[in-house]
Formats: sequence, structure tokens, C-alpha cells
Amino acid sequence: MIPDHATAKADVRAAVPEEFDRIEKDLARVSQDKLIAETEVTTSLKRGLPPMPQTAESDRLMAMAQGIYGEIGRKLTEEGSGGAADASLSAGVGTPTLDGFGIVGGNIHTPEEYAEVASVTPRIYLLSRMIMELAK
Repeated sequence: MIPDHATAKADVRAAVPEEFDRIEKDLARVSQDKLIAETEVTTSLKRGLPPMPQTAESDRLMAMAQGIYGEIGRKLTEEGSGGAADASLSAGVGTPTLDGFGIVGGNIHTPEEYAEVASVTPRIYLLSRMIMELAK
């Protein structure tokens, strides 16, 4: 049986805002190639939270955070999830932004999500010291 209507949704993320423009054009181009006669394919791209591109200013913040975390014998690694976060809103208007000052854990947004309780105090230290340094 072939349905008379079908819908598909996808989560598309980009490292820089301009990439959404390219994706939108590619979606329109690809939807023009009809593999089955008498069908219609339409596409749309709903832009949600903006990307959080890496900048020289965010690199400086990261170096500061790594230095502060190193004061207590901890190593702070830089990671990217490709995800959208509330921090994307400040980064999207050009404010140097870091994300991920929360508790260390894993399996985020799943029933198996967990938090490493021992990470709470070091993360509070990191956040407090970052605020103190940036307030100077």
C-alpha cells in the first residue's frame, strides 16, 4: 500500500549560521528530483537556536577556564556536541560564550542519564572563579 501523504522531520545543526542557507538551498534542489512520477515533495527549514561558532574570544574564555580548572589539578577538555543550548542565544548575538559548566555526567537526555556527584564542587569552583576573573 502506498500512502497518499507522508511527512519526515530531521534535526539539522550547523557550526556557523551561513551553513543553514546552504542546507536550505540543498533541500530545495534535492526535492526537485522526483523519483516517482505524479508525486510532490516540499521542504522547509525551521531555524531554531542559532549555532555557537568557535571564535577568538571564546577561545580566550576557554583558555581562562582551563587555567582556572588546572589550579585545582583538573583538566578541562573542549568538546562540541553539535547541539543547541540556551548559551547559543548569547553566542548568536556575538557575546563570547562557553557552555557546559554543569555537573559532569553522561547519557544526557536519556533514561540512563547520570551525574558524577564528585564533579559538583570543582565545577562550582570553576564557575565562581570565572565570574570573579571576568568581573575584574
